[in-house]
This record gives sequence, C-alpha cells and structure tokens, in this order.
Amino acid sequence: MNFRKTKRHAAAVEAASLSDILFFLMLFFLIISTLASPTAIKLLLPQAKHTQNIPKQILNISVNAQLDYFLEKEPLSFAGLEESLERYASAPAKPTVVLRVDRTIQVNELVKVVDIINRNKLQMVIATEKSN
Repeated sequence: MNFRKTKRHAAAVEAASLSDILFFLMLFFLIISTLASPTAIKLLLPQAKHTQNIPKQILNISVNAQLDYFLEKEPLSFAGLEESLERYASAPAKPTVVLRVDRTIQVNELVKVVDIINRNKLQMVIATEKSN
C-alpha cells in the first residue's frame, strides 16, 4: 500500500475585519468621552502657570460673559446663589467651591461672588487654564 503524505494547510485568521471592529470601538469611545464633559457651560478661563488639585467634594459655580450664574449647571439669580451657598455652608461636610468665571468679566463681579463665598466660610478655588 502506498500512502501518500498529504500536506495539511495551516489555519489562517483574517485580521482585517478585527482591525475594522477595533477602529469603530475606538471611534465610539472617543466620541462618547468628549460628550461626557464635566462642565458643559462654555467659558474662557484665565491662564495660570501653576496648577493645584482640589479635594473630592466640590461645588461648581460658573459665571459666563452675560453674568448668568450657575450652580452645578443649574441657572440661578445672584440672590439665589447666595441662598444656595448658605445651605451648603450649614451642611456638616462643607464642600470646596470651584469658581469658574469667564475672563471677560469685570473684577467687581468676581469680587461679589468671592465675597459671598467668604461670608459663608467655604473654601474656594478659582479655575484657570494652564498657560503655554
């Protein structure tokens, strides 16, 4: 009997379709990560050379160029802002206030908000962008 040796073909995995799937997954996560922005209010922050990390319990206050006040993305009047900060100041765990103010705002308007924060004895950090 004459048995011929048959050549076995090696199994091949086509990687072209896998790379397409990985590309679409990466694109999906990049789009989703840009939508999950911590601050959805558009502001031009001032620039600073030194930066500092802040504690976990934070309270975001934003003031845009039209002098609209926001507390955690909720629009408030100036009087409403003061009332809300008084409630947070009476809480047992006082948060650190992160003040995000548009750089085109006059200093007088900034000082009004800082004064309210200081009257309620809350810690405050002013948000800036890192300069080049």
